[in-house]
Amino acid sequence: MKAEGFVAFRVDDRMLHGIVATQWVPNLNATRAMVIDDAAATNEMMRQTMKMACPAGVALSVIDMNKAVANITAGKYAAQRVFCIFRSVETAYRLFKSGVEIPSITLGDITQNTGNTTTLGKTVRVSDEEKNKLREMRDAGVKIISRFTINDPVTDVGNLLD
Repeated sequence: MKAEGFVAFRVDDRMLHGIVATQWVPNLNATRAMVIDDAAATNEMMRQTMKMACPAGVALSVIDMNKAVANITAGKYAAQRVFCIFRSVETAYRLFKSGVEIPSITLGDITQNTGNTTTLGKTVRVSDEEKNKLREMRDAGVKIISRFTINDPVTDVGNLLD
């Protein structure tokens, strides 16, 4: 199903933080920043921190996967400009597997992985499991991009997943 109203999808393990709030949200003319993360959705301190980071005049949703899928399916965001942020590749993959169309996904800041990782950009290190999920998404037509700031060049990293 088409994610009506969505202007971009990003994986960033810091979710809504300075660069996302001051560069990405305004440059995409987003009217809503949406963080899809099961843990953050139930953590009041994280929710309040992101609320403080969210630019004035921009709505914020910090919701779990089930609510996200239900709201997207119902077309709740069709009249908005939603910038969707995932804390992990796993969460993005879950939305993809639910049937929500993700035309492209930006890997912004994925630096918490340790051990055996593949570097896909200056701030992107993915595990073998994440690499497999991204490969499946790429093979289904999702463009996989690495880009930290809005001013960084768009780097298609799909070929680095093989």
